[in-house]
Amino acid sequence: MIGMRSSGYAKIDLKPGIYIGAATSAVLLLLPYVKLVFVPAFVLGPLAGVWVEIWRSRCQLNFTQGALLGFYSVFYGAVAAIGLDQVASRFFHEHLWRLEELYQLPPLIAGKGLDIDNPTGWYLWMFRIVLIAILAGAIGAPSGILAVKLFQRSPRF
Repeated sequence: MIGMRSSGYAKIDLKPGIYIGAATSAVLLLLPYVKLVFVPAFVLGPLAGVWVEIWRSRCQLNFTQGALLGFYSVFYGAVAAIGLDQVASRFFHEHLWRLEELYQLPPLIAGKGLDIDNPTGWYLWMFRIVLIAILAGAIGAPSGILAVKLFQRSPRF
């Protein structure tokens, strides 16, 4: 029983599942009509992350691991989607695909794309992060628990 906790579940690395769940949530939140109704991204991201983790590790996850995977995948995916949306909109608005404008791309990626040069923009950014954290806990964590319940294998006797 090396690597097993007292509850019978193996201690596994959840990072690949979090990455897949975050990527799924981010892609769905970048789609034009899905980002208006964010619930599918907040549900399907944890479902994808838990499914990948169960398929990859070939072991069962407990509900705590499912909730952690759901929260982190939704939180990281939503933050990544906001950042990519801001950078992409500036990228196309300022015509950075042209070779003569390409020198502006590194500062944009380094932090100029978030429009937080003034205090109001900073407070708005922080409010969005807090709101994402609350929604990730309220929607993402239960979605991860639901995914564990849906995808867990029945014990074989």
